[in-house]
Amino acid sequence: MTEFKIGSYTITNKEIYEVLKQENVSDGVLKGFDVNGDKVISEDELQELLCSDEDESNKTDTTVDISEQIQQQLEYLEEEYQELRKQMSTYLCRLGTAPDLETYSSIQGQIDQIKESMNSNRMNVYNLLVAAENQAMQEAAAANGTSATGAPGATTGSGISGGTAFGNTIVSIAQSFVGKLNESDGSYLKVTGGRHEAWCADFVTYVVQQACKQTGTSLNGFGSPSVSTLKAWGEANNCYVNVAGSSNRAQAIVNNVKPGDVMIQKSNGASHTGIVTKVYSDGSFDTIEGNTSDQCLARHYSANDSKLSGFVKIT
Repeated sequence: MTEFKIGSYTITNKEIYEVLKQENVSDGVLKGFDVNGDKVISEDELQELLCSDEDESNKTDTTVDISEQIQQQLEYLEEEYQELRKQMSTYLCRLGTAPDLETYSSIQGQIDQIKESMNSNRMNVYNLLVAAENQAMQEAAAANGTSATGAPGATTGSGISGGTAFGNTIVSIAQSFVGKLNESDGSYLKVTGGRHEAWCADFVTYVVQQACKQTGTSLNGFGSPSVSTLKAWGEANNCYVNVAGSSNRAQAIVNNVKPGDVMIQKSNGASHTGIVTKVYSDGSFDTIEGNTSDQCLARHYSANDSKLSGFVKIT
């Protein structure tokens, strides 16, 4: 009988094994099917297993209790942002039909003001998320009798510096953790500051901040244990590449993403992140991620991966 290994579990069916590996099933999920101690997954259990794994993937983002007041503020800012987008679209149409230079300059000025308001809006969203996140971390730390240092708020829509050398430093640091961080021996707590939590965003934050220290690079408050907040930071700093709605994802990735940038999965129920280590000509790419099968691993994705939302450009 041919046997395939996933962690400490043996899979005796090749097709099931391939699906489980593709879906990135972890030991934590497999334990639920180890009823008889034989660690064998049957055909009938496959569908239930994949549904269970999808539920687990939804938990890869740190959960933050957002107060009703902050939730209302976020909803208001989102409505305001959408209204600003409509206004800018209207002015852009007028810009293309401006009859003279003076009118053209006037419309361009109004467009610039709208863009500034949109940037400020996104920064407010980011800072609200950070405030809720830090409060949750402090409350959890107080309950455990420890201390917590949260992510700093950002104050501008710029302040991003770095380049190819910086990206290479990020990749090099990420690679040094492959196979060395995991949950079984608690080594992952190095990147969470000792907190027991889903740690994919913690890993990205730790690696990027270490690279900043090594290179003297400033990233305007980058860092969070939440995938949502990392994404919001990218939007607030005008460096988020949204590929979810792109008609040509492969080209968008090839044109915009470099090693050291941050992958964001916030589609189809996913909430996950990782460091991009290589981009290929077909738009596929390699990553190094924390909290993948309960450890730090290298992975490969196609440009059209259903869970892929975008990338935060920091290199």
